[in-house]
Amino acid sequence: MRKSYVLSTLLFCLLCASGYAQKNKRSVVKDWSELRSQLISNVSYDLTFYIPSAPEEKVTGMAVVTFTLPTKADIALDFQGRFTGTFIVNDKKRKIQQDGKHIIIPLKYTRPGANRVAVSFESKDNALKRHGDYLYTCFSQGQVSTCFPCFDQTDIRATFTTHQNLPEGWKAMASNSRSPISPHLYSFIAGRFEEQTIQREGHSMRMFYRKQDIAEENQLPKIIQDAAQALRWIEDYTNLPYPFDECGLLLLPAPQFSDINYSGAICLTDSRIPFKEKETTSDKQLRSQLIAHETAHLWFGNMTSARTRNDIWAKEVLANYMTTKMNHQHRGKSDQELEFLTGCQARAMALDGSKQAYAIAQTPSSGNHPALFNDIMIRDKGTVMMRFLEEIVGEKNIQTALQKYLRKFYYKPSSWDDFISILHEQVPNENIPQFSDAWVKQKGMPVIHTTYQDGNLIISQKDPNGRGTFWRQKFEMRLIYDFERSRTITIDMNQPTVSVKLNSQPNSIIPNYNGRGYGRFTLDETYTKSLPLRIVVTRNDLNRYSLLLTAFDNYLMGRIPPSYFGELYRNMTKEKNPLIMQAAIDHMAKIAIDRPSSERKTLELCMMDLLGENRRTDCRQIVIRKLTDIATAPEVINFLRQIGQAHNDPALDEADYAAIQRLLSRKQ
Repeated sequence: MRKSYVLSTLLFCLLCASGYAQKNKRSVVKDWSELRSQLISNVSYDLTFYIPSAPEEKVTGMAVVTFTLPTKADIALDFQGRFTGTFIVNDKKRKIQQDGKHIIIPLKYTRPGANRVAVSFESKDNALKRHGDYLYTCFSQGQVSTCFPCFDQTDIRATFTTHQNLPEGWKAMASNSRSPISPHLYSFIAGRFEEQTIQREGHSMRMFYRKQDIAEENQLPKIIQDAAQALRWIEDYTNLPYPFDECGLLLLPAPQFSDINYSGAICLTDSRIPFKEKETTSDKQLRSQLIAHETAHLWFGNMTSARTRNDIWAKEVLANYMTTKMNHQHRGKSDQELEFLTGCQARAMALDGSKQAYAIAQTPSSGNHPALFNDIMIRDKGTVMMRFLEEIVGEKNIQTALQKYLRKFYYKPSSWDDFISILHEQVPNENIPQFSDAWVKQKGMPVIHTTYQDGNLIISQKDPNGRGTFWRQKFEMRLIYDFERSRTITIDMNQPTVSVKLNSQPNSIIPNYNGRGYGRFTLDETYTKSLPLRIVVTRNDLNRYSLLLTAFDNYLMGRIPPSYFGELYRNMTKEKNPLIMQAAIDHMAKIAIDRPSSERKTLELCMMDLLGENRRTDCRQIVIRKLTDIATAPEVINFLRQIGQAHNDPALDEADYAAIQRLLSRKQ
């Protein structure tokens, strides 16, 4: 049986090769791709790049490509650059054949078994990003061949070895992989960088950065430590080791660096990492979240890649899930929940909280969408969805399914449905495909309305698009009675309408009390108006934060008036939790920006007055930073000018003073 299979496979390959050789020499990309997928295996690239010091000069190099064929065949290397003289096939110099997009190797030059091709080349600039004294690659599928000759398709994976001839004083890093990877996942970076090489958590980590772009260089060890911890955690969780020859950590300027796709390193932009002498709790949390998320992309995004552009949901949601799991390892339960809600407030704050955010949220989760949509749906809907999925199937089942998913699609294209299929096989009785269809493939978010009627609390979930889509979920509600008596109930929305029998009518109802629900939570008008009044008397940080987000959602929907600003002010005068203070000041700023100029001035002055009411250093820091962002009132601008001139505020650092100076320059 085995012998028959081998013979039939060889015969098929021979037919493909001979049949293709009879075709017109004008190649068709689709045909080359199909033929190569059938014939080529064991590919490796040995690449040498000569990088000039002058930005206007071209990058040149030599590509040595080895691969295995079952029989002689016409083969084409994809290449969109310029051939510069050397073309050797199986140790013999040959005359090159090009058609503009390919270097064609005729059947007569190839042989069964191992083949070796060496080509000297000049790269095009399409995928090479040059910025003065540094350069990096930015490859997408089909763009690798602008840089060097290769088989530029995702299903022909290869190992890579890189050599670089650099200008004096330059350093380089390349994603040389021990395992075969698709060509578009290969990358390199070179330039005049500062470097730190440190042993952390069992890895040797090379960090590239530019000293002139770093405000506080002494924070670099914190970044390296966060990255090393994230790397070790995800190795343990997935039971799959880091696959590259070295571990890189790149911290470079934005916006130029924001579009890099680099498989062999954790990529960060200095604009997203807060380099401040005096960090807030939010700053520290943001740094660890960003590093954890970008580390997770080495597994979800590189180790498994999207099959198409529309499959971005899988890599982003799973990377975000890993981020949440990583950061929870180092926090208490209360902080874990607050962190979860911090990541989920993107829905309310996107586009400064404008109603356009809700319009965009009506788009299906699996499409090819703009960055704002991804921010809303992936950070909010995806995070909440994974929390519910974990509750349904169990944390261990998700971990096992993710490990199977990574191994099955190791350096292969994959999709969200591939993961769901594996999870469904593991827990077949939970109907996971139906859950996924509602949460991932259907557009929109539900409106979840609560009303009291004839002794019953009625919670109804409605699809605003009228399709009858149902989002299965659980969340808590808080019922408050006379003399502040209260009770918390868990709502299991396993059907569109749920009814809970009550002994008496509550005075106040707080929906989504633990922040775990997904949707727009609304109440009858009387109950809605009481929401802001409950913020200042809600003692638990998690519940107060969740209530803050729910009330702000209702403000954005026009169900709570702008006078809500007053309740935010009352809370801010006493607030001690920095995360809640940050959210509240963001909401206050949004309300102020929404109002006519005369009212906005008054509200900005109220925000400034907070500094006399809440004298906590973190409160002062948060308020001054927000006023620096939004101030238009002359009195507030003059106040900030005085702070800048004195230059001795204990709550501020040099980055804050620089921001104040930028504001003053704009207002002059």
